[in-house]
Amino acid sequence: SIIRPLNCFMAAFAVYVGSLIAGLPVYPSTPVIYALLSAFLVCAAGMVVNDYFDVEIDRINKPKRPIPSGKISKKTALAYSLILFAAGIGLSYLINIYTTSVAALVSALLVLYAWKLKKMILTGHLTISLLVALTFIFGSLINLKIAPALSLAVLAFLANTGREIFKSIDDVMGDQKFGINSLPIKYGVLRARMIASTFILFAVILSFVPYLLNIFRMGEVYLF
Repeated sequence: SIIRPLNCFMAAFAVYVGSLIAGLPVYPSTPVIYALLSAFLVCAAGMVVNDYFDVEIDRINKPKRPIPSGKISKKTALAYSLILFAAGIGLSYLINIYTTSVAALVSALLVLYAWKLKKMILTGHLTISLLVALTFIFGSLINLKIAPALSLAVLAFLANTGREIFKSIDDVMGDQKFGINSLPIKYGVLRARMIASTFILFAVILSFVPYLLNIFRMGEVYLF
């Protein structure tokens, strides 16, 4: 449960979509399978390392999570995250140097986010949204054709930024106690909701652009 597998499956699915947009077939080839597994494992590692650094906050906000509830120790969780990171980057190495670079970059950002960046106003939200956007780019790099995936990456970045800000509103109590300078703490819940809604609104409006510009091979499927 500490890896939150649904989130990891979603990351892998975004990589699959990125591969389709880059012109790869619907039935995954071996490199695509490596990429899906790599994304799943790196995402899982990020979930674990985030819980490792957040254990004191989670005792307040989410006490039933594995570490604060005592289901897994901090030491074991840290070792688990390192194994997952190594496995994810190792699988990306079997594809090409570009996917390896992205997997390594994402891994570093996940650790930095959990350790420092999430405590900085808006920086943490933007970092996570960048990581979500990179899943589409990662998938497209299998075929070395990233241009079509950029539009989805931008939409994912905008939508996820709004989502992250909304999530931070729920965590105000624990965040405030441990010095995390989130938007709702700095500017109030109402303003944070307005900012989050603006990001999501832009994502919805811009979501029609790829169809209008005929960026994807299956425009009607995308529009549906």
